[in-house]
Amino acid sequence: MKKDISIFMFIDALGWEIIKDMNFLEELLPYRYPALMQFGYSCTAIPTILTGQPPTVHKHLSFYYYDPVNSPFKMFKILKYLPSCIFDRWRFRHLFSKLIKKMKGYTGYFEIYAMPFDRIHYFDYIEKKDLFVPCGLAPVPNIADQLEERKIPYHISNWRLSELQNINALIEDMKKGEIRFAFLYTAAMDSLLHRVTKQGKEIPEKLDWYKDQIMRVVETAKQNYDDFKLYIMSDHGMTTLTEIVDVKTMIESLNYKFGKDYVAMYDSTMVHFWYFNEEAKNAILTKLLEVPHSHILTDEEKKRYMIDFEDDMYGETLLLMDAGYQIAPSDMGLNALPAMHGFAPEHEDSIASFLSMEPLDNPPKWVGDYHRIMLEKMNMIVKK
Repeated sequence: MKKDISIFMFIDALGWEIIKDMNFLEELLPYRYPALMQFGYSCTAIPTILTGQPPTVHKHLSFYYYDPVNSPFKMFKILKYLPSCIFDRWRFRHLFSKLIKKMKGYTGYFEIYAMPFDRIHYFDYIEKKDLFVPCGLAPVPNIADQLEERKIPYHISNWRLSELQNINALIEDMKKGEIRFAFLYTAAMDSLLHRVTKQGKEIPEKLDWYKDQIMRVVETAKQNYDDFKLYIMSDHGMTTLTEIVDVKTMIESLNYKFGKDYVAMYDSTMVHFWYFNEEAKNAILTKLLEVPHSHILTDEEKKRYMIDFEDDMYGETLLLMDAGYQIAPSDMGLNALPAMHGFAPEHEDSIASFLSMEPLDNPPKWVGDYHRIMLEKMNMIVKK
């Protein structure tokens, strides 16, 4: 029987605007397609890619959502009395996040970020489980579930490892010649772009590094398989910072009580609001009209972006910033980053990329379509 392998490589934040005019692996991957980003962040896009389903189905949009009854953070209210000069530092919060993760038995990505200790108990955290393993997004099946169902030998990267470790792990697995499907996860481009922006001189250097590593994967495939197919995909691009907007101060100037009149979760590019009385709701909605470089998502936009949750899980109102304008301070960080994503999906900097060795009859138009393409390859493997 002919032995082949399909390799899907995920490069976080490799946006269409970054590679469309570059010759990055153009000879190997000549068929290149832009794909609409899923509204949200990587924590939204990755579940969408792994399941082919929108946020309203897999339930992942932002990390935090309002649920004081089931909040795992009730015990941390006492931490609000600790000195912020120490306990608001990133290093402390990162180490504290590791402790919470161990205490709670979380296997997914977990960070408390800059969530205020006097407010975190109003929220629950969505990514408690490893998204990439079987049942990681249950009850919605992910690619691991579908590979297991089809009894296809596979390799899925460990997202906790470095890029080089993941690439080396895949190569070692391929040398055995047994796996037929691979999902290679690499995430360092995202953090690099956050730091140096898409104009950074480090970006072409990083792409050259990816090229060298990918050619190692290709050579291993050639040596151990009769045929192989390689695809590269991303979840979004990156937008350089234009200006900072302090939405939090504007809302708190209204003097309504957090937790009694309303609750808000401040993301880097959007704010989520839940209201407990009409007076506060009307006042906040009026104030939001004054926030520069932003707009309140309409019902039509929520539906189009597939975030129209019937229970308002992620907010009754969502304020979205214009591309390039970041919210700071936010619950994700006290300071803005040189570049950010999570703006309107149709903005040119938001567009993702899909690169292929072969032309696709039905190329992806949205990042959720990657899942369909992966399923098609799985089904072809089964038929052989």
